[in-house]
Amino acid sequence: GIQRSFEGSSLETIKHMVAAGMGVTLVPRLGVPSEALASSGKPARRKEEDPFIQYLPVTDASGGAPPTRRVVLAWRRSFTRYEAIAALRNAIYACELPGVKRLS
Repeated sequence: GIQRSFEGSSLETIKHMVAAGMGVTLVPRLGVPSEALASSGKPARRKEEDPFIQYLPVTDASGGAPPTRRVVLAWRRSFTRYEAIAALRNAIYACELPGVKRLS
């Protein structure tokens, strides 16, 4: 079976661990270089920064949708600078990122 030996909390750290031959990982779509996304489902490498990493999309055997996750904006009730939260929210809404859709 699969045995976990190393852990990391930073996506870049984990990708460097993979590049060093320390295992494999799942990466969120936003962490995949654009040239790897353009490879249309074929394994792709990022030549400039991490030539040892290969990206392969996760697909359902029946052709279903890939796994997804929901990300939310949260803050402490007692936080008094709502304008800062609103500005951050608006900046996030203004981003057009591949694979990202607004739920509310």
